[in-house]
Amino acid sequence: MTFNMLMRATELITEDMTAGLRADGLTVARAAVLWQLAASEPRTQRELADALNVTPRNVTALVDALEEAGFVARDPHPDDRRAILVSLTEKGGATVARLDESADALADRLFDGLPADELAVVTRVLADVAEVFRT
Repeated sequence: MTFNMLMRATELITEDMTAGLRADGLTVARAAVLWQLAASEPRTQRELADALNVTPRNVTALVDALEEAGFVARDPHPDDRRAILVSLTEKGGATVARLDESADALADRLFDGLPADELAVVTRVLADVAEVFRT
């Protein structure tokens, strides 16, 4: 029963997130690149590949699409002629800010009105679930 509820909640959250990203012309994978850059930019494509746990070829395709859509820019690395730095454009930064606002609004919608002690339990359980997948 608990697993079925978790799976259904995951499915609904994924559908909501995917629809929201699609409205901005993004996929989950492309949004992950934007979030990585928002956390620390500029980054090389190799650093992005490592952070996302994907191949450099996969990151190249993602960055190609994001650059074409105006979300990121590529610039030569100042110290390494072979490396390219990827950074958010103004459009990319604004999109990440809007996505963060949407995520905060969803969290408010999901958990608003929960007593503090129950919210603490939900937060702990979600952190424990995330830790299971990290190990």
